[in-house]
Amino acid sequence: MNTKTLTKQIKSKNKALDIYMFVSVLSGIATTFLVVWLVNLFISGQVSLQKIAMVGAGICISQTVKAIFYAIGIGRAHDAAYRSLAEIRLDIVSHLKKLPLSFFQKRKTGDLTNIINHDVEQIEIYLAHAQPEIKITLLLPLLAAVSMLVIDWRLALALITPFPVMAIYQKFIYKLWGKTLKRYIQSTKEMSEDLIEYIGAMPAVKAFSTDEQKTGKVLSRMQAYITWVKKIMYTISVPLSIVQMLLEIGLILVVIVGAGLMINGQLSIIRFILALILSNLFSAALIKYMSFHHSDIMLNKSAESIVTILGEEPRPDYSHDKELRPGDIELRNVTFSYDEKNKALKEVNLTFRQNTISAIVGSSGSGKSTIANLIMGFWQAEQGTITIGGKRIDKMNERDLSSLVSIVQQESFLFNATIAENILIGSGEATREEVVEAAQKARIHEMISNLPKGYDTMAGEGGAKLSGGEKQRIAIARIILKNAPIIILDEATAAIDPYNEHLIQEAISNLSKSKTLIVIAHHLNTIVNADQIVVMDQGCMAASGKHSKLLDTCPLYSDMVKAQNEVDHWEIKQTKEVSA
Repeated sequence: MNTKTLTKQIKSKNKALDIYMFVSVLSGIATTFLVVWLVNLFISGQVSLQKIAMVGAGICISQTVKAIFYAIGIGRAHDAAYRSLAEIRLDIVSHLKKLPLSFFQKRKTGDLTNIINHDVEQIEIYLAHAQPEIKITLLLPLLAAVSMLVIDWRLALALITPFPVMAIYQKFIYKLWGKTLKRYIQSTKEMSEDLIEYIGAMPAVKAFSTDEQKTGKVLSRMQAYITWVKKIMYTISVPLSIVQMLLEIGLILVVIVGAGLMINGQLSIIRFILALILSNLFSAALIKYMSFHHSDIMLNKSAESIVTILGEEPRPDYSHDKELRPGDIELRNVTFSYDEKNKALKEVNLTFRQNTISAIVGSSGSGKSTIANLIMGFWQAEQGTITIGGKRIDKMNERDLSSLVSIVQQESFLFNATIAENILIGSGEATREEVVEAAQKARIHEMISNLPKGYDTMAGEGGAKLSGGEKQRIAIARIILKNAPIIILDEATAAIDPYNEHLIQEAISNLSKSKTLIVIAHHLNTIVNADQIVVMDQGCMAASGKHSKLLDTCPLYSDMVKAQNEVDHWEIKQTKEVSA
């Protein structure tokens, strides 16, 4: 999808609007003719109560028709606007679900939020408010100009005399408006991004007393936004004043030409009056059209932003594989990079045997979590293949891959829903008894039971009402409920206190029975009994084997174990000194 296609689809949402607005405008023009006819009756002395009643009835009918069709048109416009608002937001959310994690890593949360809220809102504003007025302000001058031709072609020519100059000037100001509105939209996005970042980083701001610095940045963005709002007002209002002056030149020419024709007896006074009224309608409608043109520009800019999401290529939607079975996980010559410069993985060849426990260790940035992300399908390998049970994961649909693999990350995310609902993410069809059983296996049931509302307690935004260890155990509970044959633990206990770590280790023991378990380890003493330990170094596999073998054959692993022992000894030593 491109911007032009999306804009065309949006503008065609209310095809009947042209008919409603045409009838409404035509009825308004008819009222003008009837009023002038009534004036002519008075001037010519042919007025009578019967004729006044007829004209009055005609005016009432035309105004009623005008109001009814305008109301129907506006109602249909609002209906189309709100339907489009819902449809496009649903399309965006649905499309976001199909995009790889790499898309979200490249885009800021504030930018995506701004598109879903502000840019989609511009479509509603255009369809509900701008489009009906644009239709009217295009139809009214057209009908007025045709009526002028009927009255006298010379008056019509006088009216449109300034048009060549106005057309050139219009092209210039539309270009100017486009540039200014583009910068305004950018300023709006930057302000939105900074506000979201500022609110999300409030704990860090308070902890490091950087509130003045951060607040100053946000206020600076707001000031830039206000500056651009003022520039837009100036950029729109001044050119519109000049356009109005040009249109008034046409009106003046109508007066001059009309007066000359009247003097020569070629134009009646009543036709002249009608021409003046139509000329005013013509000019006023065009000015209004120009004032609404920025809505057209805003629509195009918003469509451009929306297309940056909808235009992204989703992961291929493969059909369900009925023969899908768990098995060994194999990485063959896998290369991957998060950017074009640095390779996170370099031709990695690795096998995780079914129903075994494997651990991946290495320094920060060595590629441990990258392997987990690739197995989960969050990213796609640039080179090489990854298979599960002999099936390539890049040829699986997301639901099939998700049914095979689950992950518990270092920081588990909880939704602002009840604890039960957060656990049910693992399996939406599970009963309350199954939820409780999963929580018991995850060593979190006792804590939940002690809460005022138990399993119906709200977790808070991002699980804000719970500790890190509690969130991890709830995450493990939903993994238990999901019951996938492959479990990845991405440093799940790295930032957890010893008490919670003990409970989580017990939960992991319950979780990993008869499953393939891949542990990305932070504490090396927790993986000494693993069936396989993979040592990663700068994106390459340095060695693999059991703990005892690696101590003898892999200096890097041996050094890591020594460093871990020194840290453990340092912690105990410090504790003793404090106690003394």
